[in-house]
Amino acid sequence: MAGLECSTCHGPRNVAFTNGTGSIPGHPEWHVAPIGMAWEGKTLGQICAQIKDRKRNGGKTLEQLIEHNAHDTLVGWGWNPGPGRTPVPGTQAQFGELTRAWVASGAKCPTG
Repeated sequence: MAGLECSTCHGPRNVAFTNGTGSIPGHPEWHVAPIGMAWEGKTLGQICAQIKDRKRNGGKTLEQLIEHNAHDTLVGWGWNPGPGRTPVPGTQAQFGELTRAWVASGAKCPTG
């Protein structure tokens, strides 16, 4: 059996189920993150180190991470996930400011 392409279901915008029970995530740039970016099973320290590692974060500097977190619309999907999904807390602007404060304070990672 051949696999389906992601774009079979995921399009340029969220699509609500007709029965109102949820939605299929969508965005013009929708794609699954590479497996190397997965956080499952990692400690906060490992996740932090991964975010800062340009070999594993798409080549972004700390300044570019601030911009990415504050303004990238794919990141912003978390605050507009569609029907049946819970948005992440706060706002994308707050997330950008928290990232800026973290970088300004030395971008330290927890140990472990």
